[in-house]
Amino acid sequence: MANQHVAVTLSGGGHRASLFGLGAMLYLIDAGKGPELSNVSSVSGGSLTNGYIGLKTDLTTVTPADFWDTMRPFAAQITRRGTLFAYPLTYLLIAVVAIIALPALAVSLVLCPGALSLAVVIVAALVCGVLAQRRSAAVAKAFDSKLFHGARLEAMNDTVTHVVCSAELQTGLSVFFGGRFVYNYTCKWGTPGDLLLAPAVQASAALPGAFNVVSLPVSRHHFAATPPMSSFKLTDGGVYDNMGTEWPLRLGERLDEPGAPSGLPGADEVVVVNASAGWSGVIPRGSLGIPLLGEIASLLAVKDVMYDQTTSVRRRLLNRRFQTELADEEPLRGTTVQIDRSPFALPRAFAQGDDEKAERARAAIALLGADSEAAWEEQVNANAGVKTTLSKIDPERALWLIKHAYVLTMVNCHVLLGYPLTGVPDDVQLQQLIS
Repeated sequence: MANQHVAVTLSGGGHRASLFGLGAMLYLIDAGKGPELSNVSSVSGGSLTNGYIGLKTDLTTVTPADFWDTMRPFAAQITRRGTLFAYPLTYLLIAVVAIIALPALAVSLVLCPGALSLAVVIVAALVCGVLAQRRSAAVAKAFDSKLFHGARLEAMNDTVTHVVCSAELQTGLSVFFGGRFVYNYTCKWGTPGDLLLAPAVQASAALPGAFNVVSLPVSRHHFAATPPMSSFKLTDGGVYDNMGTEWPLRLGERLDEPGAPSGLPGADEVVVVNASAGWSGVIPRGSLGIPLLGEIASLLAVKDVMYDQTTSVRRRLLNRRFQTELADEEPLRGTTVQIDRSPFALPRAFAQGDDEKAERARAAIALLGADSEAAWEEQVNANAGVKTTLSKIDPERALWLIKHAYVLTMVNCHVLLGYPLTGVPDDVQLQQLIS
């Protein structure tokens, strides 16, 4: 389609991001923007939403009513049952590790302390370590069982380019998994091969510490040149870019490279949907001084800081590109939909002017109703505080995550890009979505 020019990016953040990203996508389809969508790129929790959408529908032709219906099983699964902890193998893996570890500790501490106990502990630790290396595989199987049902990566609809982003630790660069390609800056363009969708999504969501590195052979992807490694070593896409924006930025340059699939649409407009809660004041870190535990806690704290800072830098870069015409950059319009922002924030910043954006800002405030501002602030704070997990989410909080993203995307896109105001979805419609 010649008019496909809008890219959407869905950030990481566990199931919080999955539902927040869904709310943004529901608005875009309700607003009639489906035929204009060219790319949806995603990281971590956003990749669950992106993968499911890519598998189930064509965004350029789906009607709003059909899209809401299509996404009901997904929204209900994430809300009512979750993914990882809705899969029996998860509990089996935990139980086996416990069955091995607890008796080993009992033997070493109570029954026969000494050299024999040390040997028992070492053997048990090694076995538990081997089993723990299966936890990423268990997550992939959970995603497949609950959402993707054996579908291959190539089964995703290719009218819109759906891209699942992971971080490759040997090259220090992203790997982009699409329905028609796999791309890495070092390996360049390859094919999806026989890769299932679930492992690609899981590699995008392999939060460091929680899940081990995912190893996927590169030979299946048939890169034109011989890759400098035999397998990708993949971790959470947020390690490189937690907003999924790397794909649409400079996309035109990658499409000009030899081996690029023909007909992939580019983008000159980007809607960045960021469910990364960001840093919020002082976080007590009393465990940092505890021997051994403190070392682990320190690494996790460092990870949190690095995620937040890399995301902040990218947000500043995007805002600069959205607001200025740069001679050395491709033209780019867009907006960021940030989970810790109220729908009133951006309209309030523009409402005092006398241009078209000011008029649209005032219309957005009128639609929201000025008396709802305090209530929105309360819900925004609660949404930003939802933990980054793959567990089920309280239905009321799930409703507000979707509603918040829908309304925030609508308001920001209306003020800055001229997208239509479609109205605030009512709670009955949202309850049906997550039931």
